[in-house]
Amino acid sequence: MGSVINDLFKSAGVSRDSVVVSVTGLPFTYRFISLPRMKPEQQEEALLRAARKEMELPFEQLYLSWQAVIKRSDEQDFFVLGVPRKPVDAVIQTMEEAGIKNFDMDIKPLSLARAANHGNVIIVELAPDCFDIVLVAQDIVSMMHTVIPRSEEPVVEYNIQRLADELSKIVEFYNAGHSRNPLSPTTPLLVTGELLTGTKTIELIQATTGYSVEPLVPPYKLPGELPVAVFASNIGLALKKASLKTAIKRHDRPYIDININVLSERERVKTSGATAKNILIALALLIGVSLVYPVYQLSGQAHLETTRLNTELVKVQQELDGRQQANNEAQQMEKKIAEIIARSESIIEGNNVFLNKGTDFASDLELVTGILPAGAVFTSVRVTGSQMFFQGKAESYTTLVSYALALEKLFSDVRIDWIDDNIVQTANNTITVSGISFNIVIDK
Repeated sequence: MGSVINDLFKSAGVSRDSVVVSVTGLPFTYRFISLPRMKPEQQEEALLRAARKEMELPFEQLYLSWQAVIKRSDEQDFFVLGVPRKPVDAVIQTMEEAGIKNFDMDIKPLSLARAANHGNVIIVELAPDCFDIVLVAQDIVSMMHTVIPRSEEPVVEYNIQRLADELSKIVEFYNAGHSRNPLSPTTPLLVTGELLTGTKTIELIQATTGYSVEPLVPPYKLPGELPVAVFASNIGLALKKASLKTAIKRHDRPYIDININVLSERERVKTSGATAKNILIALALLIGVSLVYPVYQLSGQAHLETTRLNTELVKVQQELDGRQQANNEAQQMEKKIAEIIARSESIIEGNNVFLNKGTDFASDLELVTGILPAGAVFTSVRVTGSQMFFQGKAESYTTLVSYALALEKLFSDVRIDWIDDNIVQTANNTITVSGISFNIVIDK
């Protein structure tokens, strides 16, 4: 694929200094994060700390990038994007093989929103390998989702119904979080993509979803021979190098473009913004891509399959991480259960001793407690086999020793296992000794 791209640039005779790349099916995760207003030099550390708590994948597996989107008096909202490194590194390698060292990278949903340049809209791209859904509300991208069509089912029937089901879930989820300002039922649904073959598909989507369906029309005057439905996301990529403020104005408030670079972590040469002329040249190059498509169709399919497998790999990695966490939790639970069983067995053993008709611990306990002096109390009693353990507190060493001597007259083996002073700290930080704690062991 790298050699094909290289040959295309050579034959078109265009510069490789202002290249923007995107890949169909590229997996990603994103979050909107609000931070208190702070100095610019403090933002990166604060954002990374906040994103670490929100993102599902480990940071070392992601390329992270972000953009400030909405400012308030005391807060700043950021859009934070994380893309797995493995598929991005594969793209970087391909571009290097094509002789392109410095380039920007975007995700298709953001490029579709940029191409639409609409403040409140649902955008759907119907591609053979995936359906991208983008929800733009209150002038900014709010939700992005990808549906993988089932190749064994008829696209125009079953998969359009799946698309309608996913749309319903997305809108329901958005409205649940924005009950005061839900998405209007009259929100337009803009469709584009290679599978948008004509008005019949649009009519089917409209009948299935209930939305007013229109083709996506970018805000630039384009060559008449350019198939917009096929190249809508490419047009959004070309607009990445231009300011949408200079594009056609269709709303009282401008659409907030999330113009983010997946490769912002990498050190690269920054290029200046493109003019409308440069954009048309880029679009001409895209048309050239479509003309040479039959030459590298098999290679392109292999690349898409690699992307799909990378997506599956990310999903499997997430599942493995979840199972590993569940396994760790299960091991901790097993340890706690083992401790509980051990304590239960000790209690059962003690109960069995008490219930054993061949022994008379009740009378022994009566003897032990019957001679307990007034200055001593028991805090616990435990019986194991032929031994009895008595923990308690006494007012003095003399009281404890006198009690132990009295027990020696009743049992064959009595010993004081340990003695500790009871340390008390008063409100004015004065430390005093208030009696003693002890443990006496009696062997029958």
